[in-house]
Amino acid sequence: MSQVSDIHGRIQERVNAIDRNLYPPNETALICLGDVGFNFYLNRSDTKRKQFAQESGYVFYCVRGNHEERPQNISNMIEYFDMDIHNFVYMEEEFPNIKYLRDGEEYKFNGHPTLVIGGAYSVDKWFRLDGRPEDTDLWTGWFKDELLTLTEMADITKNTYGCRYDFILTHTCPRSWEPVDLFLRNVIQSSVDKSMEYWLDVFKEYIQWEVWLFGHYHADRYVKPGVEMLYTSIVDLEEIWDYELKRKEE
Repeated sequence: MSQVSDIHGRIQERVNAIDRNLYPPNETALICLGDVGFNFYLNRSDTKRKQFAQESGYVFYCVRGNHEERPQNISNMIEYFDMDIHNFVYMEEEFPNIKYLRDGEEYKFNGHPTLVIGGAYSVDKWFRLDGRPEDTDLWTGWFKDELLTLTEMADITKNTYGCRYDFILTHTCPRSWEPVDLFLRNVIQSSVDKSMEYWLDVFKEYIQWEVWLFGHYHADRYVKPGVEMLYTSIVDLEEIWDYELKRKEE
């Protein structure tokens, strides 16, 4: 099981960078922390990426990013109980190696109890809407329910309160961990909806966890013991587990 984040459609580039001797496709799954590129535009370009991913032989477990349609809103998605990770995922029958994780659900990756929370606000929302093409077969990569609703956040808090997890996998991160130096300079921050980040900042105190991994900000960075931001890194999940526990012991 490996970890990668924010592919943004560069599926072939990232997959080709994997050492197949170290991570053979029939023994390896890739966990993607959002904005993979499978459901970006809902057109042929998405399909081509899905076809490549399926033919690569790897299994992709996808956390939902802000530039992706919710899988439950896509007509040909089915719900499928994945015995390998002990919970339901969304999947298209044509691409069974691509599995979309459900927000607020617990999975077992390599036996590790893992909570998954997708979604975030798109700071380039207005740019994408302004550039929307006339051709209805194309899309701009912005979807109106990219953020969790207040009800969804409340339900996740209620359903997980006091629970313990080895891993938390999210697309965005708690407000106090945001990499301010990576914010886009041309974006007025007061216009950015931070409701999920503020919620996560409180939520992280309501549960017990060992390692928190997130993407979204397009950089690989060690934030603090047990917290990492991933972008291009492809890291073995067990390696992360081992060295994060050692860091906490130091």
